[in-house]
Amino acid sequence: MTGPRRFRAGRFLDAAAVHAAADANPRLRQFIRTVAAHSEAGEVRSRRLLEHLIRRVVDDVGDLHLGNALNRLERIAVLRDNIAAILDHVLEGGTLPEGVRVATLGEYFDQLNTEMRELSRPRDGIVGDAPLRLADDSAAYADSLLREFDARGGAAGRHVEPAAIVGDAFRAMPADRQAALRRAAELEPAALWRAVAAEGEGGKRAAVADLETRLGGRLSPDEVTRLRAAVDDLGRARSRGLQMSEARLAYALARIGDPDLRAVVAGGDVWLTQQLAVHNPEALATLWRRFRDRGGRADDGPGFRAYLRHDMVTYGRGVLGEYSAAFSLSSIELFLKGPDANVKVAGTDLVGIGHDGWVWLIDDKSHRAASVGGVSALTDNLVTNLRRDAADFRDAIARLHRDDPGFTPDPRILDAISRMEDAAAEIERINRRGSAATRPARISAALEARRLRLRVTSAAGEVREITQALRDLGLAVEPTGTPVPLPPTGGR
Repeated sequence: MTGPRRFRAGRFLDAAAVHAAADANPRLRQFIRTVAAHSEAGEVRSRRLLEHLIRRVVDDVGDLHLGNALNRLERIAVLRDNIAAILDHVLEGGTLPEGVRVATLGEYFDQLNTEMRELSRPRDGIVGDAPLRLADDSAAYADSLLREFDARGGAAGRHVEPAAIVGDAFRAMPADRQAALRRAAELEPAALWRAVAAEGEGGKRAAVADLETRLGGRLSPDEVTRLRAAVDDLGRARSRGLQMSEARLAYALARIGDPDLRAVVAGGDVWLTQQLAVHNPEALATLWRRFRDRGGRADDGPGFRAYLRHDMVTYGRGVLGEYSAAFSLSSIELFLKGPDANVKVAGTDLVGIGHDGWVWLIDDKSHRAASVGGVSALTDNLVTNLRRDAADFRDAIARLHRDDPGFTPDPRILDAISRMEDAAAEIERINRRGSAATRPARISAALEARRLRLRVTSAAGEVREITQALRDLGLAVEPTGTPVPLPPTGGR
């Protein structure tokens, strides 16, 4: 018999984030001071111990939660299989299977509803109203934590303060700011460091306010103003140093073959350009080629960063939009073409069959603008996209049939594909013949006759209307989400 599965969620915690949380919490700060007072190693060991405890507790609570979730998912799968078997049996013309009552089916649905509801409530799903117990014996649990910590030599997660980078930032600042920092360091060294090392805007504000309270008027108003600016400078330098060490950047640069790109990354923004070089050098190289192909200069680091940010923002909005639309369109019963991460590939975004049998051809527009004036996937390229999607659907059916000769496609899908092909042929004829003035109305009628709908969704943007020209073609807007505000272009 195997033991419970270990997920080790605690190993993903960032050491700097753990330390920042400890500094921001009065009880954790007291813990560090108390342990340090009773330890020869002082605060260094107490901080490492606290980090070890947090990682271990996250490990254990994570195991409880994820293990419970997996067990619940397994029960959900069994219930769904039982329900599907009963329904398939009845839909094929049979009566209820032997030994199965009508009430049994209702009980299965009730159990499925309960399991799904509990899956969305992590704590209730684990322990209900009972206390959260990580071990039967708290003393034994605490002893195991300490023995594990001592066995590792008192080491926790890797964390190296970027002292050289912070020192460089101090030396680069004006003399009056240096003087304010030195004065604060003499009076309240621990509070000053907490302000410099604080993570996040809220934590930074609280730490600076605490520092000023502790200084208690011992600095002049001008010195306090300079101190705030100096703390901000050191905090930014420290944060950059934690994000990108010299060794880490050197490793990333060594993997870049293009000398121009290497120079741009070396002098580039640590939050975007250098992070992408570390985590996804292949994507960075692809985006660099696109930037250069569109006229970007080989030495334009700021321009490349702006290009990267724009690409990431628009790509993210597109992915969010497609998935949000797919999960929000309750009228769609069956998707022939679902959402994916390839939002830059030309063509329709989604194709689905509604409850009434109508086929929906959908293009998601995650715009900031309130109005859309062009939807090429459903206008200029409609014939091409109809034929491409229909061909892809037939190829998929053929693959399924090769894998399983007994496979029989849903008749609704075959009918939808045929209607798409017929519509493409008819619209192509309309584009070749007749008056251009009546073309939109004739295309709309051709789609209506074949029960095809053209839709623009707005899942991640603010689109609420389309132009009259698009409405003449039979398009409509389906708002499927709330607007998602973006940070200012100059944001980090």
